[in-house]
Amino acid sequence: MEHVDVTGEVCPRPALIVRRRLSALDAGDTLVVRGDYPPAEQNLRRTCENHGFSVEGGDEEDGDSDQFELHITATDDAALAEE
Repeated sequence: MEHVDVTGEVCPRPALIVRRRLSALDAGDTLVVRGDYPPAEQNLRRTCENHGFSVEGGDEEDGDSDQFELHITATDDAALAEE
């Protein structure tokens, strides 16, 4: 399982960082993404799901925290071209 921390990054940087890491995953591999910018979480979740990746996790239970952790798993159908 690989990890990437995009804490402190704002759009579009989190998407660019995660896209680069996802392009190297094989089916069944998982990338754990931690961050603190809610729009990035929403964007990452939407983009990954639209490209066939499985996404679990989300907002931490701490009500005042913007922290999130996503577990993004490459599926057989996942396709995210590197741009």
